[in-house]
Formats: sequence, C-alpha cells, structure tokens
Amino acid sequence: MPKARIKRFECVTPVALAIVAGLILTLGSQRITAAPPPSAPSFEVASIKPSAMQFGSWFRFLPGGRFSATSWIKQVIQVAYGVEDYQVTGGPGWLTTDRYDIEANAASADAGKSEMAPMLQALLADRFKLQFHKETREFPIYHLVADKNGPRLTPWKPGDPEHCTKNNTFVCGLHTTAALVSSLKYMVGRPVFDQTGQDGKTFEILLDFDTETTMGRTPPPDWNKPSLSAALREQLGLRLEPDKASFPVYVVDSIQRPTEN
Repeated sequence: MPKARIKRFECVTPVALAIVAGLILTLGSQRITAAPPPSAPSFEVASIKPSAMQFGSWFRFLPGGRFSATSWIKQVIQVAYGVEDYQVTGGPGWLTTDRYDIEANAASADAGKSEMAPMLQALLADRFKLQFHKETREFPIYHLVADKNGPRLTPWKPGDPEHCTKNNTFVCGLHTTAALVSSLKYMVGRPVFDQTGQDGKTFEILLDFDTETTMGRTPPPDWNKPSLSAALREQLGLRLEPDKASFPVYVVDSIQRPTEN
C-alpha cells in the first residue's frame, strides 16, 4: 500500500498517539503474564543488539523463515501482539527511545508473519523478561464519514498520472480511504476508522491543509492553509465524526534490557 508523503512532518512516528493518554478511562483489568506456554513456538536462533540507528524503524518477514527488524521495543510489542501504539503503555522510557537490531530464524522455512508473531512474543518474554497485564480502556476516536453532500473523490487506477511531488505541502500519494485514515490517526492523535463506504475503490487523494497547526506547531509566515476539518469537507467531501470506543490495552509491568547474543 502506498505511503503518504507529508512535507514537513513525514517522519511523524506512532509515539504521537501518546497524547490520548490523558483522555483514557480504564474500564477493567486482567492481569496476565507474557510468558508463553511450554508448547508455544519460538525462533530457532535469535540475535539482539543495540542499534546505531537514530531515526526510523522497520520489520521484515523474509523468505526462508527469517525475521529482521530495527526498532524501539514498544513497537516490537505492538507487532508481536497485533495492536496499535495507543494499546501499549507503561514501562521504562527506553521502550520508545532505544532501538535494537533483531535477526532471527524460525525452524520452518515456510514460517510467515502469522507464524512468527507468537515467536516474537516468546522472544520478548525470554530475552526481555516482559511482564504485563491487560486492561480494557475507553478512548476518544473519530469515524471518517461522507459529508452531507457525499464524497468528492477523484477515481484513480494504476498507470494514471500522479500529482504528488516532493514539493507538495499536502498529504498525497494515497489511493484508498483506508490509507487516508491510517495517515489521519497520527495527525489527530487518536484512532480513526473508515466509514466512508468506499471499500475496494481507488482514488487520487490529495489533501492540502494547515499541517503545522494540526500537529501543534506554529505555522510559518503567510501560511494560508485551511484547517483539517475544512479541507476534508471542501476538498474530499468527508468529515471526522467524534465518538468513543473500548479497546484492550497492554500495560507493561516490568521489562529488562535484553541479554545480547
């Protein structure tokens, strides 16, 4: 899926969603251990080393049952348990700052992402001594919906010309409303769900708006851009509708820096 190119803040990380923390209501708690059962699958061999990288992260589930990643550990927990940034909380500060290079091999050369996720869980329990408990919390969310006069989205198909360049000051390079909501959640600091009714359709999605104010920064002089809500309505015929929803949250109780191998 193409990624949004957003001038001036294209390196925004999932940590931006931490601003919702003050708006969360805890509904219930279930204490569990991160330790997998004895029969749980694990990597045949795994190497974990501090990374020299200062920016970015990646996860690669490679042919031959190989796994390669460079990331901060909070994001590794997200990938291992299939949850979003706002669903992992607690633990020491280095969970979101210190990056590690992880290289691992599964016993089966046919292992893919779904098979390696529980292996990552076992790796976190074994090498990082991860312990957590699980709660249900209520979060403020948005639904992306069609405005009263309907969506105004430009149809697009592979091979059609693109109007997205590195000099654009708007969100571009997106071709589905699902990709749009994935980009919007980092801008608005809360989960966003696609209820536009445009599943399976492709568009050229261009959104020119005041990215600076939206991200809590002071815009430069002569920065004459519409607000995000105005741009969604006027340019795409869409709007954000506020709501609340409950999600499971993994609360880190304890974790240790890993033993290198």
